[in-house]
Amino acid sequence: MAIHLYLDAQLTQQISEGDFSNPDAENYNGTAGEIKDRQIFVANEQTTLAAPIDDIQSDIELEEPRFADAEFIIIGAEQMQILSGGGTTSLTVRRAVSNTVPAAHADDAVVYSGYDYTGLVMDPIDEFETDESVWYKLAPTQAELDAATQSAPLNLGAKTHDQTISFWRRCTVLPNTPVQNKTDIKLSLTGTENPIV
Repeated sequence: MAIHLYLDAQLTQQISEGDFSNPDAENYNGTAGEIKDRQIFVANEQTTLAAPIDDIQSDIELEEPRFADAEFIIIGAEQMQILSGGGTTSLTVRRAVSNTVPAAHADDAVVYSGYDYTGLVMDPIDEFETDESVWYKLAPTQAELDAATQSAPLNLGAKTHDQTISFWRRCTVLPNTPVQNKTDIKLSLTGTENPIV
């Protein structure tokens, strides 16, 4: 899916997906026990144009390497399909797909992955040995964390391509928890990816 989790509302700190290069990590006092809440943001993959484009230009420059070949992207109201250059800052695209109208786009215009999502569900899972996913509670707001069920999935619903949604997670480490580097509690996001047509 072309949707990611972020630690910040500005969407600059993407949570790593499988390689622990930037995990949702914090230090906890296992002797006394500790509870920490964090807001996490969910958004489509996105960047901005590095230079303006006119309404017929098929080569575009991005500020950051993003997207994959054959993926759909959206700038303003115009949809495009990536023909080549996916994963780089230089893309060749097919303009005005899905009956959209070609248009000029300014430098720094936001480029979104061209998908909407339905049925989004966030689920804390523990992949190995003892199940510490019970340390996690998920809720739409921080105020709702108290009433949330431990290790229960959270239904986030639907999200449009240009919408950022958020949820809160609470991690509770009980007193007298041995020192450890817990790396197998993961947030799993599932849902249906729908091209915008």
